[in-house]
Amino acid sequence: MSYLDVNFEKKDIKWKWADNSILDHISEHTAPRDIFEAVCFEISRYYKDQPSIRTYKRKIKWIGRFLNAEICFFSSHSNMAGRYVNFEIVTDGCSNDTNGMEHKGSLYLGERPRNFDVHDIDTEKFGQIIGYIDAWIDFFRSIDSYEGFMKLMNETEFVFADEMSVNNRRIFLDRISKKDQ
Repeated sequence: MSYLDVNFEKKDIKWKWADNSILDHISEHTAPRDIFEAVCFEISRYYKDQPSIRTYKRKIKWIGRFLNAEICFFSSHSNMAGRYVNFEIVTDGCSNDTNGMEHKGSLYLGERPRNFDVHDIDTEKFGQIIGYIDAWIDFFRSIDSYEGFMKLMNETEFVFADEMSVNNRRIFLDRISKKDQ
């Protein structure tokens, strides 16, 4: 059993921080929370006008035909101004139709979170974060069909193998098998 992870590459993007962004002038005295919030804001700006994506303050949501993916952003209380600001990305795939499912239709795929140190973020590191998020969106697109989800089920030994997790995945697969014909 292992957690799901994605291979990703830094995305080469031409990006300019928002006007008056603290990311343009981070110092050793800049509060880690301000850096974290500014990175969240830039990610929202980046994905704002992309189809099938909704942006929120600390997450983005990809909406597919059968499933949604929430890509959430967290930080840490152990951040140190001028030295380290944790930016954790946690993903979760959920069924669009949650009837009869527990925990809001979460499919409990066992996605591995990833952490980035953003205390000295630049557009290159921002490109790494965007590349990672894009890789997860591509993954969720690839399993947003009966064939894609069935392939995942056949090839994956899920970390979460408890009855509720298995039932949610089984219910999801049964539903999309009827709709994806």
